[in-house]
Amino acid sequence: MYKIIILDDMAYIRYRVKQLLAEEGIEIYEAATSFDFFNKLYDKKSEINLIILEVGLSTEDGFEVLKKIKAMNLKIPIMVLTKMNTRMDFITCIKEGISEYILKPFDPKIFLRRIDNLIVSHEKGEEPEEIIYLNFKEYMIKQIGKAKEENTKVSIMMVSLVKPGSDLYEEKIDIKETYLILIDSVYEKLKSLFKLPDLFAKHGFSNFVGVIPWKDKNPMDKIEKNIQSSYREIKNKNSKYKDYEIESVFVTYPEDGQEGEELLNNLEEKMQKKISGSDRQK
Repeated sequence: MYKIIILDDMAYIRYRVKQLLAEEGIEIYEAATSFDFFNKLYDKKSEINLIILEVGLSTEDGFEVLKKIKAMNLKIPIMVLTKMNTRMDFITCIKEGISEYILKPFDPKIFLRRIDNLIVSHEKGEEPEEIIYLNFKEYMIKQIGKAKEENTKVSIMMVSLVKPGSDLYEEKIDIKETYLILIDSVYEKLKSLFKLPDLFAKHGFSNFVGVIPWKDKNPMDKIEKNIQSSYREIKNKNSKYKDYEIESVFVTYPEDGQEGEELLNNLEEKMQKKISGSDRQK
């Protein structure tokens, strides 16, 4: 029998999750405070298959709780089930290494499917697609190191499916099954444009990131044109994309930064400016 521990200070959410999981034959340990949570986690850590955490706790800092869990170096996947719905909240959780991020109110079928995906993938020693960002960071650092050794360049790219005028981080995220299908369709189409040693991966709900080592001349103009062309094809075939645009930006080692985190910060800042329209106003 699978066992899951949940920290959430809303009694109804704990009850709803416990009810859903009981129907699947999963045992759940509940905690309303971090004190109770860590006591149970220490006692049951060898039995627990998944941690479910609300980072938007009413009287505690849930992000600090997340950091303390990660500091324990447990080999247990973490699902964030939260009311916190800005992109910055999501990115903060991803950078802490969470395995899944689901917004409240949640769809029971999607919720159960993702729990099953996390637990089964973890037991097999695999990583579910949702945390490929961690592989992206490792690959980016590796390619930057290679570029340093060979005195070449590597570009880091971000591509976003956005509504014009939105804010990259403060935009409220409305995650519905239909929207996820739109994102998946764009991802599969754009992913086909990238060939090894390039890497293209999901990053958040409507963002994608890529690592593009330079072979000789600058490949970025061609890649950006191909992305726009591919998206026009998608948009022409499906009217559901009429309210969305594709935006892309990139930074390049060594001009825009020497290390991975510096390049990522510059990349996110560049995308924020482009989406908000400040770049267009210059």
